[in-house]
Amino acid sequence: MNKGTESDNDRLLATKEIATILKVTLNTVQNRKWRKRNGCPLFRIGRRTYALETRFWKWVNEKGMINNGNAN
Repeated sequence: MNKGTESDNDRLLATKEIATILKVTLNTVQNRKWRKRNGCPLFRIGRRTYALETRFWKWVNEKGMINNGNAN
């Protein structure tokens, strides 16, 4: 599957993975104001927050956060 294409068997990314990819703290990713301001495509299931992998990578690419395969 190519990054940025949606699929029925899309993988969920947890906030810890997202923080590592974006090179920010876990608290930043979990901060509601940060998510709203940046439009990060996160959603909650119970008490946990996730992103669909393809939507997340599409968002990262739209924001220009990728440079040579690494998040800025």
